[in-house]
Parts: sequence; C-alpha cells; structure tokens
Amino acid sequence: MPDIGGLQLLPETRRKIEVSLPGQNRSLILSLIILALVIGLYFSLLTYKRSLFSSMTAINQQLEELEKSRDKQMEIRLLDLNNQLSVVNPLISSHFFWSEAFTKIQSLVQPQVQFKSINADALGKKILITALAANYTTIARQIASFYTIDSVTDIILSKVQTQPTGQTELTMQLFFDPSKMLIKK
Repeated sequence: MPDIGGLQLLPETRRKIEVSLPGQNRSLILSLIILALVIGLYFSLLTYKRSLFSSMTAINQQLEELEKSRDKQMEIRLLDLNNQLSVVNPLISSHFFWSEAFTKIQSLVQPQVQFKSINADALGKKILITALAANYTTIARQIASFYTIDSVTDIILSKVQTQPTGQTELTMQLFFDPSKMLIKK
C-alpha cells in the first residue's frame, strides 16, 4: 500500500537483500568438467583408432609383400620332401639301433667263424645266422659267447652239417629282447 490515491506514504528505499549460498554453480562446473573429460576421451580414442588402422595397413602391406616373395613351387617341393622324410626317418633311426646290435654280435664272433648270411627280424625278435665254423668246439664256444650278452634270450641251433672243405656249416637263431638289443647308448 505504498501508493494510495497517488500519495506515497512509504518511501521506496527498500533494499533488496541478496543471499548467496556457496556451491550454487557446483553442478554446472562439475558437468563442464565431465563434458571436457568425455570430449578428451573421445578424441584420444579416435587418435588410438587411427593409429591402429595405420598399423593394420602397414602389416597388411608387409603380408602382401611377403606373399609376393613366396616361391610356391619350392614350398610344394619342400612339403613333398617333408612327407618323404617322415616315412624314411623311422628307418634311418632304427638303422642306428641295428648297427649297434650288429656291433655287439660282431664283437662276440669267434675268430674261426665266418658268417655267410645274417637276417634280422625286429617283429619276430630274432636274428637268423648262417655261418661256417672250423669244428664243433668252435660252434659250442660261439653259442656260449652269444649267451654272454644279456639281450640274447635264447639260441636255437637248427642245422649243423659238415662241408667237403672240412668246415662245418651251421644255422642258428638268436632270440633277443628288443628293449636291450635295440637301444641307443
């Protein structure tokens, strides 16, 4: 009612009291900080994506250059050789074992015995020997010397025949333990 009928009874000297509370702009500042972090994260991820794509492009170019430098005919020949070696390798590796076994047998042969033939059968676990000996005593010594190695399990003397030359022909089978005879030392 300051103004009644044109008269003003109260002066207009009222002052406006402003109360400022601390932290009124806090949510605005916090949202601006979060927005700046999101924008920074977006641009850093965008830069990382570009660097990944450039690395991928460089690797693809290297792969293409490598593909161009390949000799496909040589690769086919090498694969064929690898397949052939996979067949031959067991034979070669077992050759060494048989060589060791024959070395053992050779070291036990009596001086008056000559081998005519020797046949080995790994599956049958036997060695068939045809030989010429000076006499029956030499044959007995030969059999005894074969029994001295622990890998020989049995010996069968299947044929003994006197030759016109005075020598005695014999055929014997040596049975052996493959785990002892055909091992690499």
